[in-house]
Amino acid sequence: MRELLDFYQRNYFRLLAGMALVAFLVLAFLLGFAKGSPKSISELSADLSRDISSVLTAAWTQSLDPEPVHFLQPARRPGTGVTVNTRAGPDDLVLLTGFFDGDPGLRLVRRDGTVVAHWPARVHDLLPEQRRRANFPKTNWNIDLHGAFVEPDGSVLFNLEYQGLVKMSRCGAVEWTLPERTHHTLEPAAAGGYWVGGRAVSRQPDDSAFYPIASPRRSRGRIEDDLILRVGPDGRIVTSKSLFEILMENGFEPLLTATGESIGSASLNDGEVLHLNKITELGADLAPAFPGFAAGDLAVSIRDFNLVIVVDPQTWKVKWHSTGPWIRQHSVRFMSDGTISVFNNNAYDFQSGPDGVTDLSQPRVTNILAVEPLTGRERILYGGRPGQEMLSVFRGYHHEMPGGGLMITEPEAGRAFEVDRTGRTVWEFVNRYDETRVIEMTSARAFPLDYFTVKDWSCP
Repeated sequence: MRELLDFYQRNYFRLLAGMALVAFLVLAFLLGFAKGSPKSISELSADLSRDISSVLTAAWTQSLDPEPVHFLQPARRPGTGVTVNTRAGPDDLVLLTGFFDGDPGLRLVRRDGTVVAHWPARVHDLLPEQRRRANFPKTNWNIDLHGAFVEPDGSVLFNLEYQGLVKMSRCGAVEWTLPERTHHTLEPAAAGGYWVGGRAVSRQPDDSAFYPIASPRRSRGRIEDDLILRVGPDGRIVTSKSLFEILMENGFEPLLTATGESIGSASLNDGEVLHLNKITELGADLAPAFPGFAAGDLAVSIRDFNLVIVVDPQTWKVKWHSTGPWIRQHSVRFMSDGTISVFNNNAYDFQSGPDGVTDLSQPRVTNILAVEPLTGRERILYGGRPGQEMLSVFRGYHHEMPGGGLMITEPEAGRAFEVDRTGRTVWEFVNRYDETRVIEMTSARAFPLDYFTVKDWSCP
């Protein structure tokens, strides 16, 4: 009994807010009915019942889970916020994507940590039409933001993982949403719009489109295929191509079935086939450094096969591929020196506990690895020397900085940092939660000040 009283005292305001929200929904229903509706009373009642149930479930779940446990990791480094800031050169702004101020969201910060703009990303508010999906997050704390970009006018785009793509204005107004199963990656496309990861789900265990995966004896009844999407500036899908089709059309069946079993064996993880986690386009400025490739070609990272491909998005012909030397990699990039770099997690999921918390007794072997496509020569750009130790079992992000340095995000360390071309840390941000824990970030991306057309970042 005492425990029950303690629970109500701790969660009084949450429960009160939940009841107020239910009252608001009831009022909205009555007003809607008074104005007339094409639906019958029974249909409206059923809709209202589902909405109230969803709200109560979310409020109850979050009240029982008063911390964002899905984002918390043990701290590895001291300090909070900007802990290193010795970077020379012109100033810029850094877009941080993760969990801030009590919710998933994005921050645009100066190098001293001053927040220029911020965008809370509450999936229940932004994608209410998705609430009836079976896998819709129970609360705003049950989802990652994975893939983000800021436009010159200060508007931002981001994936609410496997739920949809959202564009918000500089001051936080929703400009459009794309309620598709977008995930992991969001990069600008030279032809306009953005390259985004998508997901298609087939519920036919013998779907011939997925041979040799589909098999009544082996399939779990659901097959999840990744898509390469180009989404236009208006939020509409311009291009959609199955990643599985690309691989099969380019002769990758021997690789995909190299264990001697169909991919749809019992080891298939929740029906997922490939696990696309990055798409990036070769820009016209870098294309001369890559003989055999052309501006517009895409580098695509496929984690579950340790595979990176370069593909022409006009013909979907694979021009180059490499299995390894990376392991379960993320964040593939074309580099100015003609190499392809990846965030090499270099770790397996058993190195993380069942709750997703990294086991810090494991060797810190994550690195940034670069390969020359023509020769196969490889070198470690970062992570190969004492003092550069990293470990990220899941996720990871990096991009090249002017002058040959790197901006790196180590998600499970709650850390973003920049190193110069010698590997020296010149800037670091730690997303601290409390004395012993940090809260994850999925990416940090720097933009020069002259990239933006915004003169005044203040909002009403």
